[in-house]
Amino acid sequence: MRSQIWVGDVVQALEVARTDDERARVLEMLGFVPAAVLRRAADEPPFAGSQGSRTPPPVGTRPPERDHGSGQEVLPGLHDDEETPSGGMTVELPLLQPARTEAPHAPRDPVEPLARPTAERASLPLLPLFVPGWTSAIVRAMVSRQVPEGAVDIASLIDTLAHGRPVRRLPRLPVPTMRYGVQVLVDRSTGMQPFRRDQNELLEHFRAVVGPELVKVGYFSGVPQHGTGPGGRWTRTAYVPPEPGRPVLLLSDLGLGGPPEDPGRSTREDWEHFVGLVTRADCGVVALSPYPPRRWPRWMTRLLPLVSWDRTTTASRAAVRLP
Repeated sequence: MRSQIWVGDVVQALEVARTDDERARVLEMLGFVPAAVLRRAADEPPFAGSQGSRTPPPVGTRPPERDHGSGQEVLPGLHDDEETPSGGMTVELPLLQPARTEAPHAPRDPVEPLARPTAERASLPLLPLFVPGWTSAIVRAMVSRQVPEGAVDIASLIDTLAHGRPVRRLPRLPVPTMRYGVQVLVDRSTGMQPFRRDQNELLEHFRAVVGPELVKVGYFSGVPQHGTGPGGRWTRTAYVPPEPGRPVLLLSDLGLGGPPEDPGRSTREDWEHFVGLVTRADCGVVALSPYPPRRWPRWMTRLLPLVSWDRTTTASRAAVRLP
């Protein structure tokens, strides 16, 4: 049985070998030439020819062997049951066995070409900062005010009678109401540009929950004192606080975002002045910031209540931070 090692394997192995002894051992291990034949060929003098000498056979070929009985040379690698190349017959090679067979794939359906590009830009789907199912409850918690118009406060009434004080008006439990409406101030500065679609969507929630007639919207850049209006920059004038009792909601980062060299970027002094204006008008103010609490400076948390504008905010957390 013939070896299934090919000539290409021998060539790769000979490239790795460094000495003649290593090459002889490689050829012997691969079953092509015994090492003894190579060593004998190396010890013999050069072959004599008509010109006095000729080149030795290339490395990797077996020298002709002689039949001691007849004295004839025998070609290497051929046996009695094999035909010589001179007879026009090639040596039978072993057939490779297929590893697996696969059925031909069915032809695919023709692919429709892509639509031609147009000047219109399709907007990507918006992933809101608030959980969509919680947004209405968060808006209601941020806008509602507590008023003493609920049921009679029995505990407070008993305490008044026990101390012998006159009851001039029945004490009542506080209940939330949205009848005061809300003034929403939307920051259109450079730092809030990535959240513009979130601002527009949240405004629609405010109008749907509170009522469009009770929601007053003002747009500004940087701080409201630089100009606030219901639309573009040409509609903006000096900021005027709302009527007493109406809460003010800021959709702003309060100067945390945007390029540091922006001349219109707000400062701490700007927001201290704004909070003073709203407080003197007897209105509460709260800011909805798109940045996490770990980025809020200490002066900001002391100045006004802040609500984190992300998916960790719930209605109970938003209500706790309201004044």
